[in-house]
Amino acid sequence: MSDQKEEKHCIRCRHVAEEKDQFCVRCGAPLINRCSDSKTSGKHCCGHTNRPDAAFCAKCGFETVFRQHGLL
Repeated sequence: MSDQKEEKHCIRCRHVAEEKDQFCVRCGAPLINRCSDSKTSGKHCCGHTNRPDAAFCAKCGFETVFRQHGLL
């Protein structure tokens, strides 16, 4: 087994992000695909962290931030 951590890449530009980063410093895309919290719809979403390929939240079914940002 390796003790090295897996690198976090931006889904949009593939820039290697630092572990603490939440948004890409090169293009501004979100790095974590959470359930979105849509203030315009008046709905409060769960904030669940989803797989990078998830367009909708696995926990509550609401749109993810990757889908909102056009990354999927």
